[in-house]
Amino acid sequence: MPLKKILLCLSSILMFQSTQAKPTELDQYFVKKQILDSAYKIKDRKALNEILDVISDEDSRTLPFQIDQNMLMEKYQVNANEIKIEGIITTPDFAQFALDVGDKEVKKLMRKNILQSCSLLFENEFQRVNPYHVELKLSSESQSYDFKIKNKECSF
Repeated sequence: MPLKKILLCLSSILMFQSTQAKPTELDQYFVKKQILDSAYKIKDRKALNEILDVISDEDSRTLPFQIDQNMLMEKYQVNANEIKIEGIITTPDFAQFALDVGDKEVKKLMRKNILQSCSLLFENEFQRVNPYHVELKLSSESQSYDFKIKNKECSF
C-alpha cells in the first residue's frame, strides 16, 4: 500500500469534527452562560464539565461510529482539560504497512499527521486558549498506538 494512501487514511481518522477558524457556537454559548470569559478562558470549570459530560454521553449513543473505511471510533469523552478518543484502525493493509516500515516509523508518521490535524482535534476556542490536550488511542489488529497531544504543540 503506498505511503501516501496510508497517510491519507490516518488523516481521515480525525475528520469527525469540522474545522473552525473562529469561536464555535459552543464557545459563544459558554461565554453567554459565563462559563468562559470573553477571551475564552475557563471561569467555571464545574459547569463546563457538567455540560461536556452531557455532550459526551449524547455522542456516545451514536458510537461506534464509522469515520471512513479506515477507522471506527468507539469512545469519545470530553471534559474541561482533555478529550479522550479510542478507535480501531480498520485498514486491511495496515498491519503489512506497519510491518514494512517498522513500529517507530509508524508512530512517527501518525504523530506528525495528528499534529497536522490540530484544528480538527481542538475544534473549540476554549480548547485552544486554555491548557488542554487530546489523548488518542488507536488500535490495529496487532498493535495499539497511544498519543497525547497538547494544544501548545499545535499551530492553529
